[in-house]
Amino acid sequence: MLRIGAGGTVALPKLPERTGFSIVELLVSTTIGLGLLLLTTTLYIGSSASFRLNNEHMRLHQDASYALNLMARHVRQAGFGKLVLADPQAGVSQVTDFIPVDGVTASGLYGCDNGYVRPLGAGRNFSCSANPGMASFEVSYRVDDHHDAATGRGADCNGAQPPAIAVPTDHPAYRLAPQVVIARNRFFVATSAGRATNSLYCHGNGNDSAQPIINNIEEMRLTYAVAESGEATPVQFLPASRVDALSGDQEENWRRVVSVKLCLLIRSEYEVTPAPQRYVDCSSTAKLATDRKLRAVLTRVITLRNRAAGTLLRQPEELME
Repeated sequence: MLRIGAGGTVALPKLPERTGFSIVELLVSTTIGLGLLLLTTTLYIGSSASFRLNNEHMRLHQDASYALNLMARHVRQAGFGKLVLADPQAGVSQVTDFIPVDGVTASGLYGCDNGYVRPLGAGRNFSCSANPGMASFEVSYRVDDHHDAATGRGADCNGAQPPAIAVPTDHPAYRLAPQVVIARNRFFVATSAGRATNSLYCHGNGNDSAQPIINNIEEMRLTYAVAESGEATPVQFLPASRVDALSGDQEENWRRVVSVKLCLLIRSEYEVTPAPQRYVDCSSTAKLATDRKLRAVLTRVITLRNRAAGTLLRQPEELME
């Protein structure tokens, strides 16, 4: 309602004060909010990617370390239990003591540069393959006659009890034990049916089966430190094929191996690297991985404590005690 005051002036009604934002203020606040949201999202994505990368890096090293430790434990025992007879009284030198039920001589250590012909599935063939492939090896050693699955005593690499082998009654070692139990473990890399990635396997002679150890193996390479006959100091590192070629006596050739250099190249399951990764593989070749999958290369040198050249017989001074 208009009011006319003294002097004829008109007093307009007082309007309420305006509240809210102007268009400019709204645009500025929206821009700041979007910037903060973008910054928060970027930090989250970056920290999440970093976490996945670190997690995969840790997992790769844990898996590879576990596999190397497992293989190292078996390699160190290669030849334990005196797999070879050296009986001066019988005039026999380096004659194999015991032949397992499959008729193949137990050897403390034997390797193949390109793996086995057919390690999985029907028609298994553990002969060395001539086609390109990853290295494999076999270790044999005597285990406890009594099997304990909980502790692994008297077991092969898969926890099963290997079959006992009868000692011939006319054998000098028969006085010590009428039977022996020898574990034969074969380690190799293969792809099982229905899978697209390689896995590291161990085939034990306890239940004559192979079990996977870890997945996503891209390379396994072994080189063997070879000493002169009767010596323990290595003079050269050789692949398995060149150990075979040292002489015509394969048993003697592999008895000269005193240590093994084992290398594993393993990759991640998922794409976690933000950029192509440069690495050096097991053959010391620089590589560039562009598939955004993380790689890790681990090596270990393992000493053969028994050098695969003992005897089941006690030494003469031991027999006299």
